[in-house]
Amino acid sequence: MHTLVGETLGKYEVIELLGSGGMAEVYKAYHPSLDRYVAIKVLHHFLADEENFLTRFQREAKIIASFRHPNIVQVYDFDYDAKHQAYYIVMEYLDGQSLKTVLQQGTSIPLEEAIHIVTSVANALQYAHRHGMVHRDVKPANIIITGDGQVVLSDFGIAKIVNTDTLTASGALIGTPAYMAPEQGIGQAGDERSDIYSLGVVFYQLVTGSLPFEADTPLGIVLKHISCPLPPPTSLRPDLPPGVEAVLMKALAKGPNNRYQTAQELIADLQKISAGEPVAGPSPQASALSEADLFLPVTHQPPISTEHKPVWLSSGRIALILVLLVVIISGGFLLQKRTWPIPFITPLTTISPTFSPTVTEFATSTPTPDLTATFAANATQFVGWIATYEATTGVTPTPSTTPTPDRTATAVAACVFDMTVIEDPPVWPAILQPNQKFTKYWTVKNTGTCPWPAGAEVTFSSGHSITAVTLPAIPPLQPGETAELQMTLRAPGKYADYIASWQIRDANGGAIGEPLKVMCYVGPTPTPRPTDTPTPTPTPVASPTPSEPLHFSVPTVVEWHTLPNGNWWARAGITAWGGTGEYRYYLNVISDETEFFNGTFEIEWGHCQAWWGSIYVVSGDETAKWEGNIPYPDPSRCQ
Repeated sequence: MHTLVGETLGKYEVIELLGSGGMAEVYKAYHPSLDRYVAIKVLHHFLADEENFLTRFQREAKIIASFRHPNIVQVYDFDYDAKHQAYYIVMEYLDGQSLKTVLQQGTSIPLEEAIHIVTSVANALQYAHRHGMVHRDVKPANIIITGDGQVVLSDFGIAKIVNTDTLTASGALIGTPAYMAPEQGIGQAGDERSDIYSLGVVFYQLVTGSLPFEADTPLGIVLKHISCPLPPPTSLRPDLPPGVEAVLMKALAKGPNNRYQTAQELIADLQKISAGEPVAGPSPQASALSEADLFLPVTHQPPISTEHKPVWLSSGRIALILVLLVVIISGGFLLQKRTWPIPFITPLTTISPTFSPTVTEFATSTPTPDLTATFAANATQFVGWIATYEATTGVTPTPSTTPTPDRTATAVAACVFDMTVIEDPPVWPAILQPNQKFTKYWTVKNTGTCPWPAGAEVTFSSGHSITAVTLPAIPPLQPGETAELQMTLRAPGKYADYIASWQIRDANGGAIGEPLKVMCYVGPTPTPRPTDTPTPTPTPVASPTPSEPLHFSVPTVVEWHTLPNGNWWARAGITAWGGTGEYRYYLNVISDETEFFNGTFEIEWGHCQAWWGSIYVVSGDETAKWEGNIPYPDPSRCQ
């Protein structure tokens, strides 16, 4: 991609190049009509060649544009520039520097400041996770410290826009090795707990001055995250409080189930540290990955022979074993935002019951896993499989340097399980009564390479608590087929806007595709307009008058309070008039995801800071817009 400096991108004048990576270039630009500077992330051309890219780009950009949180970079706009054939996202320009730059300068960060930074990022993650968004690349380079000390997390949504769910399902690894969770290291997409692990690495680096795992190669770093026990933080900094070490050991547990399950749990323990209260440490099983954590479901197994025969290793067999082991441990990486695909290997520890002692040893949590012994055991299993394969088929597999597929050996074949929501109609009725039953529909498509596995089900993922009365049945869709999913829910009992996400998961808990989102509003039923009835009072005949243009009032805070994390929350309302008399309301951008109802909406913002945003009201063919700020409700608390 050639530089865009000096060019005009849409309505933005590009000033300078701020950075470049494998997925995008970031520019500083000027928006003349609003007289402000912005940052523009321009995605590389090759990304647009991926299937369904435009749908993902529009969907994810709308979601991140709807985010309003003081610790998340604000997205203003997104569009496609035909002249430069470029998809781009417009964000607020932050006058500051990345945490990576701060660390590279050798600046000593006090413990209190480190806790503040990590708490701020955790607040951002909690907000994003509640709205169904996983970051997948939390690292110092994506954490911005502004000139006034505000901590802001950037690069949300990029992983979904570039379809990293498909990349990881086919074996590519997503993230930066030094901050990558173990499950990401073996090719899984990761979930909210993977973000928590990455943030734990950042915290470890802030308080000790070192990364927990370092090696000469990216592969070496990933393997250490997977297999090596975490060096106790107090071994590098003996004066650390016990609570800090307890938080780090739990956040950096190898198994996702042993970590903090939500960012809010992490925030609660960080607040305990600040208050001098004790913090409980991780479970004893947290020091090693279990077999369930490490491997994807088995999709195929070669025939198993019950007869034991001596195995002689020819040079060809040895070469094949080495090649296969290299494939297992080397994989493919999305490092520096680039991809190298890798076929997923069926878990060796489940191929043959002949080697059950090895399976037991591998799956047992030990303080210091023996990586060499594990690979040796896997090699032994490969030897057993090759012997069985020869006895069954009469064919001796041999390695080849050409990419010609081996149609006789299917043990390393892999399935990509994926799903895309192609229709997501809004909940009806638009305004629900407290505890009212309602039905949500989605039309979904199997965009993977295999039929969906038996036993797949829908489970709650994140967001507000909305009771599911009946969950949708997941049919075994063939690739390319579509189906309508139907879910019956019960509305919460209080007036408010609600957002929750459910996830299709296979029998082993692996996520299939994007979340299924439910957004609803519980509130009072609008009073019906009176019907026109005859009246005995004569009415003078008048010529028709044009309808009044669409207007609405400046938003007003109806109620507010301070949240435990220090931010302020408020419910604000507007009143519309004119137009057709029927109105639809949107926050920041016009989309189904940002619509609010009955003229009221909720905001959450930083302590003593004014909230900035836009409101749209649509009535018939008219659209009215307000852009401005809602001041902090009680300035006396800021003095």
